[in-house]
Amino acid sequence: MAKFKTADDTTINYEVFSNLVPTTTLFIHGNLASNRWWMPTVEILKTQNQNLNGNVILAEFRGCGGSSVPKSEDEVTMKNFADDFIQLVKSFDGGPINLVGHSTGGLIVAMMLAQAPELFNRAFLLDPVGAEGVKFDPAMIQAFEAMKVDKNLTAVVMGSTIYNNNPENSFFKDILVEDAFKSVKAVGHLVLKALDGLDVRESLKHVPNYVMVVHGEHDQLLPRAESEKLSQLFKKGQFQILEGCGHCANVEKPELFVQKFSQFLYNG
Repeated sequence: MAKFKTADDTTINYEVFSNLVPTTTLFIHGNLASNRWWMPTVEILKTQNQNLNGNVILAEFRGCGGSSVPKSEDEVTMKNFADDFIQLVKSFDGGPINLVGHSTGGLIVAMMLAQAPELFNRAFLLDPVGAEGVKFDPAMIQAFEAMKVDKNLTAVVMGSTIYNNNPENSFFKDILVEDAFKSVKAVGHLVLKALDGLDVRESLKHVPNYVMVVHGEHDQLLPRAESEKLSQLFKKGQFQILEGCGHCANVEKPELFVQKFSQFLYNG
């Protein structure tokens, strides 16, 4: 584990796994998650690759995992999240790196590309939130409030995002649910509000980097059409369906996920 202090004294937690990929790649998780959502990916990379020069870097946004909890609701904006990670990337030695983002993390990655494209090579967005954010009805906000005090409800909600989820699986129960229960109390409900009314379409049109947007065939959380529209905003955007996957291919089919992002980021 490592810690990075941003300009506004926010602590961003991150982890580095050395020499697993050809080019250093930063992974950013989605809402109600943490770095541990990427561990199936890391374990596969450990068995597949040796003696490579690039690192896998996992980073958590404010209120998730080991990062500091926001001091006020005003802190929770997608721009702040993107700024935090750009500052983190600038602290690293070396040239441009790759980016991978899931769900809310996918939108954060897109905004990072728009703000500082020179810091990055390519980006891979897994079932990302679209460029117009997400409109949540009051019932969803109420559900998130209920999740703060009901871990079983949190488990049900998180399980619904994972295609063919086994609720008795220890990785799900002991890691994913625990991390979600922690983050929903700290920041998750505020992320919903930050996504409501957001519109970054114009800024993404100027991104010069190659970007792949992938969307799970069975994703019931975010619409395929929004992923397609997002890919079309980028000058060098591509779109692909992940067959047999839901919203969380990184957990559901990590071998396929690794194959897809590796092919695009390192062999494109």
